[in-house]
This record gives sequence, structure tokens and C-alpha cells, in this order.
Amino acid sequence: MILPFLVAALSVSAVPCAEGDWILKTGDAALFQFGVHASPKGLEATWDRPQDFDFDKESFTNVTGPVIRRTAIKVQPVGDDLELTFDDPRPGATPDIFRLHCLADGHVSAMYQGVGFEPFLLDRAVPGKDILGPWTAKRAYQQKVEYSTNAEMSAIFKADQDDRRQPNIDWSVVGPADEKRKARTQELLDAGALHSGDDFYHAAFLFQHGDKPNDYLMAHLLALIAAARGKAKAVWIASATLDRYLQSIGKPQVLGTQYSIPRGGPATQEPYDRTLVSDALRQALRVPPLAEQEKRREALSDQAKAPVVPPSKP
Repeated sequence: MILPFLVAALSVSAVPCAEGDWILKTGDAALFQFGVHASPKGLEATWDRPQDFDFDKESFTNVTGPVIRRTAIKVQPVGDDLELTFDDPRPGATPDIFRLHCLADGHVSAMYQGVGFEPFLLDRAVPGKDILGPWTAKRAYQQKVEYSTNAEMSAIFKADQDDRRQPNIDWSVVGPADEKRKARTQELLDAGALHSGDDFYHAAFLFQHGDKPNDYLMAHLLALIAAARGKAKAVWIASATLDRYLQSIGKPQVLGTQYSIPRGGPATQEPYDRTLVSDALRQALRVPPLAEQEKRREALSDQAKAPVVPPSKP
């Protein structure tokens, strides 16, 4: 998916560093190539691309036709960027404008102006190796994406986890802190400040530690986004938040991630529908099989029955 990425890098003049050939890779294929080269007339630029394609902000589809080349009608520096303007030959169409920005890691980002797309991440093309096409029209091509992680969200998650690692948790203190952290996480989400799989993974935990069904539903959605953005560990939290949401609305959980220990009773997972999901699907969702869940439930029950030994006096 083509999504926002922020780069903490020193500003670099785009004119010298953007010179060369730059390619937009989509897994094992390449869709675009930009060439920026000096000439007696100054910098000139080209854009090689498929003749036809559709783009939905996430992937390229219906990619067909031969490679066509457009030559820039204008190449000019704009701040630290290099702006390339290409005429669109279709009747009534406006020019295609890209701004190239040099990144500290040696890549170049290409921002397509005026359409609300996020930057494309370009690699320097290897002569004789990186070529465009051939493409399969029925295939969807996705750009490799480099996501930034929000430092504040990471700090909020760390504080949430640190509170839960204390030997004797004072919930009269942690509860209000949870509410403040969840509120700030919501502000970051509303501001569009979270981008990476880590960001959404962390945010999912903050909402999982809420106290209302909608908190758990939100946590589930955030975990799904985290998994979609490459955070494999988020599959488990997506499973756990689904179970927690179901139980919070009076429905049985279906995966078996939720345990409770009623006062004076054994640990339980009820209400729990064990028939809907197979152990094979539980494994795919990073959840232990039923037999292992039962062992854990018994172990929790044994812990609950164990007598409390008072600390010895010094």
C-alpha cells in the first residue's frame, strides 16, 4: 500500500543528488522510471511508464501496453525538491507534476502533485538490470513502502506496558492513566499522525485496555491495520481484541484468548464457542489449540487456589 512515510534526514539539494535514473519497484516488477540528466540546455528529465494503468492509492492494476516515454516540459528546483512537469497528451488533461526529494538513505521520493497521493519511493536504477515490464493486466502491483514510526506513540505504549509490569499494580492510578493515554492516542489517530505497523500495533493495545465494547472494537480494527502494514505480531492482538469485544457485548468468544478467574472459583473462558473455529485456523491466527488452552486454564485455576504465604519479617 502506498502510505505516508516521514524521513528524518538532513535537507539535501535536489539538483545534484536527483541526477540519474530512478525506478519505482513493486515487488518483482517495476512500473516507472524517471531519468534526470544534465545537458547543454540544463537539466532534462524523462518519465518511462506503462501506456495504461489504474491506481487506487494502494496498488496499480490493469497495467497494459508498451512502455512509453514522456519528456519533461519543465524541470525546476523548488526549495529542496526538483519539480518535473510532463505534458499529458489526452484532450483536456492537466500536466503531470512530480517533486523529487532526496532522502538520506540514498533513495528519492516522488510526490505526485495535486492528487492527494502519498510519495512514491524510488530506487536508483541498475543499468542493464532494472527494466520496466512485462506486466500482467490482471495482477495488482503494490509499491514497497517505508513507514515511519511515531515516537510519541511508542512512548505512550511503553508507559502502558511499564505500568503493567509493576509487582503490585495500583489500578486507582493506572486506570486514569490508561484513559489519558487512550485519549491522546485517539488524537494522534484523528490527526493522521500514525503510519507504521508498530504505530497501529501500539495503539491497538491502548484501546484493548479500555473498558467499553467500542474500545475493543477499535483495538481490533487497529490491529488489522498493523498486520496489513507488516507487523506480524499484530495477528494475535487482532484475535484477542475480537474475543474481548464479543464477550463485552454478551456473545461467546470464538478463539479462546480470554480467561477470567471469578472470586472463589476456577479460571474460565466462558462464554466460549469452541466449535466455530478449528485449531488449524487458531494456529493461523497465532492462538494456541484447544488442548493447550485447557492446560493454561487449569494452571490459572491452580494458581488461584494456592494459599497466599505472608512475607517473612526481617
